[in-house]
Amino acid sequence: MKKYLLLFSSLFLFCSFLQNSNRIIVVNKSDNETISLVFSGDIMGHSPQYKAAYNSHTNTFNYNICFKYVKKYIESADIAVANLEVPIAGKPYSGYPNFSSPDALLDGLKNAGYNVLLTANNHVLDREKFGLERTLKQIDKRYISHLGSYNDSIQRDSLYPLFIEANGLKIAMLNCSYGTNDHKVTKPNIVNYIDTAEIFRDIAKADSLGADFKIMTIHWGTEYELQANEYQRTLAQLFVSHGINLIIGSHPHVVQNAEFMYSKDSIPVPVFYSLGNSISNQRNLNTDGGIMVRVNISTKTKKIINTSYLPVYVHRGLLFGKYQYHLIPTKDFIENPHKFPVNSLDSTSLLVFDKETRNRLSNINLFK
Repeated sequence: MKKYLLLFSSLFLFCSFLQNSNRIIVVNKSDNETISLVFSGDIMGHSPQYKAAYNSHTNTFNYNICFKYVKKYIESADIAVANLEVPIAGKPYSGYPNFSSPDALLDGLKNAGYNVLLTANNHVLDREKFGLERTLKQIDKRYISHLGSYNDSIQRDSLYPLFIEANGLKIAMLNCSYGTNDHKVTKPNIVNYIDTAEIFRDIAKADSLGADFKIMTIHWGTEYELQANEYQRTLAQLFVSHGINLIIGSHPHVVQNAEFMYSKDSIPVPVFYSLGNSISNQRNLNTDGGIMVRVNISTKTKKIINTSYLPVYVHRGLLFGKYQYHLIPTKDFIENPHKFPVNSLDSTSLLVFDKETRNRLSNINLFK
């Protein structure tokens, strides 16, 4: 009996080790004094997008073309994060209001260089329990880290908060959403909601695990509003007062304003209320793009060295008789427009988006 108990204990410890190792992303690099993170906005899955990604000759989907022009910026970071606002729930594929995109979207994101996906958002339960669980399974299958929704409390306890470690620096990432539309979570599944009592427990857990730097990624705000509302600002101040060092927001589908709040030690805390759309089929003014945010953190001082952003326009252009989606860094287009397949009308839209975004974020540095 003792023999079996010893075997069971060993197996339990081994499984615990595997679960805890999945909680941690270890960054190994020759330059061990800084770590760079890039954040992108909402990855949407409207029906024209998956139709554009479909190849009728091979009966396959391919999203690599979407990220062709931004890949160098994503890959330049040690950690690249995006908000996956569409379930990977299998067929039948569908767009708004209950999304489900092909598995190949995850391949496109991984090939572009993303290694962390956020899943706490209002569309995570569009395909209910099956959709949530299948999405996580497909993400895991591609060895991409994720946070925000979980199969059960055991998985959440073992994976959350997500940690990034680099030369002694421990970064904890948290993720939550204001809600999940009209869909309710089916037990034992878990979606992280904006529950301040639970969030404070998660922050305390991060501290107990040795976090030096804490990032809150949050799905909040009012859709299509260009300025953060008072609720967002109040929550942000609350998070900063509890030790959060960086706040990255999503949901409004437009780029909102950003600001610096200050910790109790007078350290600036960047607050990006909404990064807008990373990729979607939305074409209205201000919804046809988003920003990428880059943050460099010193592994020695454990503080932010610099923060910058890059406006990215979602170009929807005809290719072989159907629409294709290309994410175009506006600064690259302005510097050399002939490199990009953009007609004069879309060029005007791109320049308007760039100007509006720069005006709204005039207090933040642009990517160099």
